[in-house]
Amino acid sequence: MNFSLPSILLCASLFSITAPSASARVYTGMEVFLDKYTNMVAGKRVGLVTNPTGVNANLQHTADLLKSSGKVNLTALLAPEHGIRGNVAAGEKVSGGIDAKTGLPIFTLYGNKDHKPTKEALDKVDVIIYDIQDVGSRAYTYIWHLAECMSAAAAAGKTVIVLDRPNPLGANVVDGPVSEEKYLSFIGLYPIPRVYGMTVGELALYLNAEEKINCKLHVIPMANFKRGMSWEQTGLPWVMTSPHIPTPQAAYCFAATGTIGEIGCLSTGIGYTIPFQAVAAPWINAEAAALALNRLQLPGVRFRPVYYKPYYAAFKDQNISGVQLHVTDPGVFKPATTETAILCYLQKAYPTFLKWNPAKLDIFDKSMGTASVRKAVIAGQSYKQIADSWEKKSSIFSKKRAKYLIYK
Repeated sequence: MNFSLPSILLCASLFSITAPSASARVYTGMEVFLDKYTNMVAGKRVGLVTNPTGVNANLQHTADLLKSSGKVNLTALLAPEHGIRGNVAAGEKVSGGIDAKTGLPIFTLYGNKDHKPTKEALDKVDVIIYDIQDVGSRAYTYIWHLAECMSAAAAAGKTVIVLDRPNPLGANVVDGPVSEEKYLSFIGLYPIPRVYGMTVGELALYLNAEEKINCKLHVIPMANFKRGMSWEQTGLPWVMTSPHIPTPQAAYCFAATGTIGEIGCLSTGIGYTIPFQAVAAPWINAEAAALALNRLQLPGVRFRPVYYKPYYAAFKDQNISGVQLHVTDPGVFKPATTETAILCYLQKAYPTFLKWNPAKLDIFDKSMGTASVRKAVIAGQSYKQIADSWEKKSSIFSKKRAKYLIYK
């Protein structure tokens, strides 16, 4: 194993001494790195994996801060899905080129089949620094960009430094099925639960050891982060992580509606002002749906009847109705269980309207990490039965996960 957990914790405690009080805001790994640990890359050529979320508390971008620090020899930018500056739509190929702001070369991580940095990119760097805000869901690509960079770094003898950031779900709850090998993809490259309950730094440590990536890895921890924190409690500004996750509420809900959106007959608020925060269609009785779902008393979430007309995407210019999710406590919220409960309700209440598009089954199953959830919903099983079915593998993951947790 290429890290010492006590030394990681020591880094965090050293920095927290300079914070004004126990209730101070969270300091990201990037802020800690710039304040204390730039000596780690002295004399090294550095490549940076980032996007618009790589900012400090004053909204200054990581690339600009590293380049202007005088302590970091930044030689390349590595662009994930959506691009360095966030101007590329989901799923679209990200091109390389020159970054207009810094003048640095950009090498794409979302244009090659395996999403790994090219030999040309790796030849320009000795160290890869990763600094991207994530949303805590397995079906989000940024963590898999990190995993692919780690694999490439291991093969090329390069070092990876992860600048840790909060998991908006609190890095507290593990929920959902562990991906089956048949369904591994770039929205689930390794077998972890839908909601994995770790920060990106902790997940990097887990993948490096448990999946035997074995790169030379360093994680720069945050200061003042505690498990179960909501985003609002971190004291940090939110920068949209992708075009349809503009707010913390959208981030909380992504893992609870993202797979539902793949069915093809439901709106999840994309195309309106509440992306990923709704489940709606012309045929849903909003009042009845909200009442039924609230009766389940799912942890950390309430449902409100909602009516809207999407400006684009599913049901464009049609009046639709359904429920809006309001996550009241992300530290206990179970997104995958919630998503399954919504699907079970709709399957039972609207069996002739909930139509599973055969062309979309593959992406739904890849997003879920298994076909068993879809099949169980269609068969009429309850959400509790389905959640019980993934508990054994999820518990095994949780036990392994515990070895890599940095924060209390």
